[in-house]
Amino acid sequence: MTQTHFYKTLAEIHEDVAPSHYDVGIKTNLFQKYWHWRRFKEVLSIIKPVQGSVLDLGCHSGTFTQQIITEIGSTEIYGLDISAKAIDLAKKRIPDGKFVVGDAGDLPFDNNFFEAVFCLEMMEHVDNPGQVLREIKRVAKKDARIYILVPSDNNLFKIVWFLWTLYYPVWRHAHVQSFSKDLLEKMITQTGFKILDVKAFNFGMLKLIVCQKP
Repeated sequence: MTQTHFYKTLAEIHEDVAPSHYDVGIKTNLFQKYWHWRRFKEVLSIIKPVQGSVLDLGCHSGTFTQQIITEIGSTEIYGLDISAKAIDLAKKRIPDGKFVVGDAGDLPFDNNFFEAVFCLEMMEHVDNPGQVLREIKRVAKKDARIYILVPSDNNLFKIVWFLWTLYYPVWRHAHVQSFSKDLLEKMITQTGFKILDVKAFNFGMLKLIVCQKP
């Protein structure tokens, strides 16, 4: 069942975000430019190249998907997002990719299909992160690497996020999960993944977890 948040579903909340939001922000907003440059740098530095299918879960309009393609080496890129408008732009941006509108808790992909899965600043936006992790495990191949990036929800991030939602009120109700301390790591190991690396950056406001399906 789709939950509502302040009279809107998550799909409606994310449809309110312009498909070009990240592209415009990176060009015109110094904070966004630094934030995304740093996350590009940190995630791309830890990627292992693969030849098979790769999933960008919560890909929005494909801004980060383009970076992944350049670094990972695979030409079989898939993307899924809850926003139909963002997926339309992703299809135009990366014509050779396979982009679909869908629910991260009910992935429209076969078992043991992907060599790598990226879930970058998305898990905080879903109602049931445990179900999303189980679906990632189902569609990932044995030994596949999973890259998960979330806000740490430390005090600095809470202040920044409060100010950010004043500036961009469209995001005000978009975060429905908080992964403070080691909560997400516990969920990942309980799902059956092996954690390979955990790294915090952007003044501790972002946490990157690399794990693997045994």
